[in-house]
Amino acid sequence: MNTTHKIAALAALLLASTLVQAKVPVCGKLPTFVREAERNLAYCITTDPASADCRAANVEGFANNEGRLPTAGRGQAYRAGRAQHPQADPPGRNRVVFLVTEGDRKPIIESRYFTSDHYATFCSL
Repeated sequence: MNTTHKIAALAALLLASTLVQAKVPVCGKLPTFVREAERNLAYCITTDPASADCRAANVEGFANNEGRLPTAGRGQAYRAGRAQHPQADPPGRNRVVFLVTEGDRKPIIESRYFTSDHYATFCSL
C-alpha cells in the first residue's frame, strides 16, 4: 500500500469514527438533578471511589452491548451511575454514563452521556 492509499484509508477511518460519534445527539437543557448527578458521579470516578458519598453513588461498569454509544477504545471503559429524580421516577431509569480512560494517576473522563429510559436512548452531555 503506497502513502496515498494509507492517507486515504486513515481519512476514511477518521470519518467513520466521526459518524459514529454523530449518532448520539446533544442533550440540551436538562433538569438540575441530572446535572448534579453528573457532577457527583464524575467526582467519584476521578477521585476516591471508596469514600462514603461515592459508595452511595453506586457507580458500575456499563458494557454498551447494544452498541448505542461509540465503541470504547483500548484502555477505555464505560461507567454508569444513577441520576435519581427526587420524587417522580422509578429507581434506575435515569443514568449518566461516562467513557473513561484509565490514566497513569487517575481516570480521565472522555465523554458523558445521559439516558432517561434505562439505556434505550442516549444524548451527549
